[in-house]
Amino acid sequence: MNEHAEPPESVNTFFANAAGTIYGVLAVATVIAAEGTRQETTGKVLGASVITMILYWLAHAYAHHLGSRLREPATWSFHEIFVSLAAAASILVGAAIPVLAMLGAWLAGGTLESGVTAALWCAGVELVGFELVASIRRHLGVRDLLVETSIGLAFGLGILGIRLLLH
Repeated sequence: MNEHAEPPESVNTFFANAAGTIYGVLAVATVIAAEGTRQETTGKVLGASVITMILYWLAHAYAHHLGSRLREPATWSFHEIFVSLAAAASILVGAAIPVLAMLGAWLAGGTLESGVTAALWCAGVELVGFELVASIRRHLGVRDLLVETSIGLAFGLGILGIRLLLH
């Protein structure tokens, strides 16, 4: 078996949309970090996070659709909108993990603080995890793996920085 065999198409499709996943994580984690400091209820922070996820997804899909129509003028169609929505769906995937962590903490009877903490840790692990997976898939050496993984760590620390700044 070839050590460098191509991964299945489903894996390539997921990784092709990694940008949306990262945007989703960053957008929702930033909302949770900021809103969680206002002593809102967990339900309100979850609601704001879900609305942010959906608006960001719709805005990204709309921008993609508008850009394609500006590049190649064509008749407007629902099919093209659905294609744009599907292409931007990775935003929802990335944002879902922190939101689900917060929801899980809430359902387990945790406080707003514990839910925010769980969500932010999940966001940080998700960002570092993506860099780690990308580095491993490229068969990088330890030094390069550490350098590239530190990029995800820097984004995670940025989210925590927002939380600390506003807390």
